[in-house]
Amino acid sequence: MGQRMKTKAAIEVPVKNLRWSCPTSALPFRTSTKELKPLKKIVGQQRAIEALELGARIRSQGYNIWASGVIGTGRMTTIRQILDDIKSMKPTLYDFAYVHNFRQPESPVLLRFAAGEGRVFKRMIDESMAVIRRRIPQLFEEEQFQKTRNTIIQKFQNRERAVLTDFDSKIRPSGFVVGQLQDEDGTSRTEIFPIVDGKPVTIDDVDQLVQDGKLTIQQAKAIAKAYTAYQDELAKIGRMSMRVLVDFRKELNKHDQAAVGILVRSILDDLQKSFPRNRVREYLDGVMSHILEHLDDYVRVYQAKLAGSIDEGIEEAARMLETNTSVNLVVDNYDTKTAPISVETSPTYASLFGTIEKRMDARGFVMSDFSHIKAGSLLRSDGGFVVMNAIDVLSDPMIWMSLKKLLLYGRLEIQPHENQFQLNTIKPDHINVDVKVILLGDPSMYLALWAADEDFHKMFKIHAEFDAYTHRSAEMIRNYCSFLSLMSTNEGLLHCDKGAAAKIVEWAVEFTDSQEKISLQFSYAADLLREASHYARMSNAKVVRADHVKHALAMRKERSNRADMEIRESIKKDILLIDVKGKRVGQINGLTVYSSGIVSFGKPARITATVSAGNAGIINIEREVQMSGPIHSKGVYILSGLLRSLFSRAQPISFTASVAFEQSYGGVDGDSASTTEVIALLSAISNIPIRQDIGVTGSINQKGDIQTVGGVNEKVTGFFEICKDKGLTGTQGVILPEQNVRDLMLSEEIIAAVKAKKFIIYAVSRIEQAIEIMMSQPAGMRNKQGDFPSDTVFGKVQHNLNVLHEASKTNN
Repeated sequence: MGQRMKTKAAIEVPVKNLRWSCPTSALPFRTSTKELKPLKKIVGQQRAIEALELGARIRSQGYNIWASGVIGTGRMTTIRQILDDIKSMKPTLYDFAYVHNFRQPESPVLLRFAAGEGRVFKRMIDESMAVIRRRIPQLFEEEQFQKTRNTIIQKFQNRERAVLTDFDSKIRPSGFVVGQLQDEDGTSRTEIFPIVDGKPVTIDDVDQLVQDGKLTIQQAKAIAKAYTAYQDELAKIGRMSMRVLVDFRKELNKHDQAAVGILVRSILDDLQKSFPRNRVREYLDGVMSHILEHLDDYVRVYQAKLAGSIDEGIEEAARMLETNTSVNLVVDNYDTKTAPISVETSPTYASLFGTIEKRMDARGFVMSDFSHIKAGSLLRSDGGFVVMNAIDVLSDPMIWMSLKKLLLYGRLEIQPHENQFQLNTIKPDHINVDVKVILLGDPSMYLALWAADEDFHKMFKIHAEFDAYTHRSAEMIRNYCSFLSLMSTNEGLLHCDKGAAAKIVEWAVEFTDSQEKISLQFSYAADLLREASHYARMSNAKVVRADHVKHALAMRKERSNRADMEIRESIKKDILLIDVKGKRVGQINGLTVYSSGIVSFGKPARITATVSAGNAGIINIEREVQMSGPIHSKGVYILSGLLRSLFSRAQPISFTASVAFEQSYGGVDGDSASTTEVIALLSAISNIPIRQDIGVTGSINQKGDIQTVGGVNEKVTGFFEICKDKGLTGTQGVILPEQNVRDLMLSEEIIAAVKAKKFIIYAVSRIEQAIEIMMSQPAGMRNKQGDFPSDTVFGKVQHNLNVLHEASKTNN
């Protein structure tokens, strides 16, 4: 390291820089926010808005949207507002219906209609089938129908009668006659009867007549022989009659179907003319064939219904007939005028992709058919948008896998979730869907999926990033006031006066950890207004004042400060050892931040360092026991690099040092303690004591530059509170990075203490500045010979490192 320029002294931060205060002149009203028009636009999210509008307007495949950002930034509100503007573009919408597949019942047929046509088609089908079911039984009762039908019946009856008459004429000369015999079950059949004494008898009576002496045995044998021969002929006649009966039934069915066909065709033709499409024609042809094939069932069932003789069997048969000719309209856009939008707050597989419900039939069997197909929001939102939380989608692998297929190929197949890995008995036609999906997630999840899933970039080409904060400007202050007016108007809250509005704006700035930014997490600002309004009403105030906002913030902190108070109490009682007075070698007060939700708090942590001869280098005790996060471990490695750059010119550094957070029993991460650790280490090497009345925070690089840290307000506040608990001395204070001065939004109490010279805020940019404050000695600059003066911190460190190096060689 070459000749150094003299390091400038540390800066005591002026009181004016400790907090930004909202000037009342920047507020766009005179008395209260009631004077303002409520905020109606989305503010501070122009980049996200442009991304959302691009993704929403481009209907090409893959332009789905991933909206990322922290909660409370108005993602959902912005999305709804943009979609409300875009949905009025009147996209092409469709109705979707499933009908029975008369050729393959296990594969229901999809019918797609223009928006509104589906309901009309379903109504026309229902009305047409109602007419057909009513007219068929009536047709069978009409005189002309019965007349032509009876003609066919009479023709076949005459034909059958003529055959029997010819046969009867043939056998009469032989002493036989054809007649009807009634069996015990009441049925009658054609039979041959022998004639004895001029009367027909049954063949079974012949034996009895022999016993009675009315017939001889020879006569009986002759009768039996002739009976057998004639019986064979009668059987032939019976078989011929069966063929005649088949012909009769065919002709009768032909007659009935012809008459019913004219009726049905005349009704269905009107439907076909209204919907001249191939799939509709095929379906109506199937309906026609189904009715004619089940004509007997239609007559039987609906005659029984007309007669009022209904039983369970009739009801089940009617249900089957009516289901097969019905229309399951799964998506009805009859009343939809704009692009449909679905917000799925608790998405399930069925709610997204639809399902096929099951039912139990009269026999107790579980079954499904096309009428049990139910649409999900992805189909109902065809031509529109579905909004979901990414974590809800990704937490169910089945939902994510199915969503990927839909977004990649645009095909939706409705199946019940439990049947995904089973052989389905019903497989409806797939549906080509044009739906745009918007997922709400965080940027890290988006980047992880982009890197891990090769298909992800094909599906979500738009990343709309919502900012947590924006630049503090006069316009944003005005927007905040309009937002407060909106909340008060919409929720019936008290309006804010200038003092209250200024305090809420200041809180919104403080929440960003920067004087130059203002929070866009409006939901948190809304919560603060709600709580302040509550306390204002309790005090019977007419408007929210600054003291109500302060009280709301104080109560919010009190509700969440259990852990804070426990740590603070432990330090007061010396259970957790923190010194805020005196000096000590190798010991320093670092500053840490704890978080309990929306409220964060800072507390000092004792950091110690010890040094001995050896070659182990710097031992990070936190890392050795696996309590150090990767960033903290990196910071400790940087310390080694810094020491080498300062002191390892002519010889290697040979020592063993350990650095630890004392009484820390949780994980440690972040590099904001690296400045404190290097000072503690230099103190341990040089044996120069460190001031305990100063808390230190700041990240450091290998060149000795002090870098910014987070949570600076909480850290300063936490150390101030401990100093106040143990007694302010006027010398106590905090060292922080110079770049963090612009982030200070300290409390009025701390500002008052600084103004009264009871507390000091130092800003530094180099490690030498911090060393000179903490060790009360100059850090040291190399002279022309490249050595540090012996009366400086660096000079003493260099000397002792040489001693440790020699001792390490001796020990080896």
